Formats: sequence, structure tokens, C-alpha cells
Amino acid sequence: AAGFTGFRVLPLAEPGNEALARRADEKRHAETMEQADIGEEGEVVFERLAKAEPGIGGGVLILPILTYIMNVEWKTATAISTIQITFASSFGTLFKWLQKSINFRYAIIFGVSTGITRFFGSYFTDKIPGLTIKIIYLAAVLLALGLFFIKKNGSNGEMSEELAVRKVPTKADYFKIIPMGLIAGFALGILGIGGGFLYVPLLILLFDLPLKIAIGTSLMVVLFNAAPGLVGKLLSVQFDIWIGVAVAVGAIAGSRIGTYLSKKLKVKVIRIIFIILLVIIIGRLAWDLYGSFTGAETTAIH
Repeated sequence: AAGFTGFRVLPLAEPGNEALARRADEKRHAETMEQADIGEEGEVVFERLAKAEPGIGGGVLILPILTYIMNVEWKTATAISTIQITFASSFGTLFKWLQKSINFRYAIIFGVSTGITRFFGSYFTDKIPGLTIKIIYLAAVLLALGLFFIKKNGSNGEMSEELAVRKVPTKADYFKIIPMGLIAGFALGILGIGGGFLYVPLLILLFDLPLKIAIGTSLMVVLFNAAPGLVGKLLSVQFDIWIGVAVAVGAIAGSRIGTYLSKKLKVKVIRIIFIILLVIIIGRLAWDLYGSFTGAETTAIH
């Protein structure tokens, strides 16, 4: 009788407890799948970025706001955007440094390789036709949209943040970073955007850095780029620097609102909103470019 009584009090013997245990297992499984780098079919990188801190890819949206809403000329908009990313990356890097979530080795390699060509991209902005700038920007937006759907496969688990900040780049990493950095630096220098939409997914997908470390490292890369990019714009583009400062302050304040809203909205909702915005931008750019090639009446290219 004593043995039978002992059997009845086992937690999973009662149907109610069995259901609770099953739901707990399902919840733990869901949390594990969310935190791991991959599930059975891989993980959509954007779903992790949507839960992250602000400052990833804001420059992609700054340019159309300045050009299509505020009616700022395109080359001037790239200079104003450069000031905005200088402010944003400075505050963001300081914050991430205090959190000890920056891999300085990767940040320096990426920052130096992109910074060299970013100056030339910024400096030659005034000599590049507005139509070419729009085409480059369209390519950047399409790339940003594509990165939302990239899946990471074949990982054996996420590296801890403590190990990630001390990770030493391999020779293979150098051969990946430097060519990509040189190309990206020149293109992003022309556009005046930071490139967080590109750096963060690359650091996660190619170098296995955790999201938090990837964001911190990306911000420092953008900070490395900010100085040569700003110098190049000041030497080549005529614009009111105080307007850039005002836009930067407004963008930083707006990011606080975005942080609050991102915590209230579901990931899928945020994802849909970003995709809709990018599709609208792509559509508007495509229409402008169509008008430029056919002679139809559209917004001036400048």
C-alpha cells in the first residue's frame, strides 16, 4: 500500500500535471529554438534584429525622408545623413563599450578597411551624377530587404558573449572582411549611410558573433567610418551643417520612441512594417529612375 501511495504522488501520474509538464516542455523548446542560431530549417536573421536595440540600418530610411518628405537635394541629403550617423554611432559605441559588448579586433579590421574607401566615396559624391547615386541607393535598399530573409544554417550553437568579445579573427576572416570592407566603404560613403543593416547580419552569418556583440561591433565600425566620411562630405558637398545636427538630434530622440514601440509590437508586425517601408522606397525609386530614362515627369534627380 505504501508503495502504491508513493506511485500516485509522482508529478506526471495525474493527467493535469501531465498536461502542465507537456506545455512546459513546449515552452522550453520554443525558447531554445528562439535563442539558438538555427532551428530545424534555420533562423531568419531579421527576427533577431527586430528584438535588438535601435540604430541598425536607420540611414536607409533617413535618405528618403530627407529627399521625398523634406524635399532635400540628394547629394545634400547624403551629407546630412553622414552627420546623423556620426552622432548615432558615437553614442551607440559608448553605450556598447560600457556594456563590454564590442569585439575590438573585428571592429578595427572592418573599420579601417571601410574607412579608407569611405573617404573617397564621400569626397567624390559631388562628382557623381544624382542618377548614379539613386541606383546605388536602390541596390542598398534591395540588399537590406534581402538580408531580412537570409537564413543561417549549419551552426553548432551560439558562442557565448564572453568568448565573442575576445574572438581573434582568422586569416580566412581577413580575406572576407577586407574586400567586403573596401567595396562597402566606397558605396556607403557615397550614400552617407552607416551600413549597420549590412554589418550586423554579416558579423552573425559569416563570423558567428552573437547578436549583442554584432550590434556593438557594428556601431564601432560605423564610428570608424564617420570621421573620414564626414571630412569627405565637408570637402565636396555644400550644405548647412547645423541642419545635419538638428536631424541627428531628432533621429536620436525618435529612436527612443522606436525602442518603446518595438517592445510593444510583435516581431512579425515590426518585420511587416519594415518590409512595407522598404517596398514603398523601392517603388518610388524605381518610378523616379523610370522617369529619368524615359523622360516622364518625376521628382528631380538633381
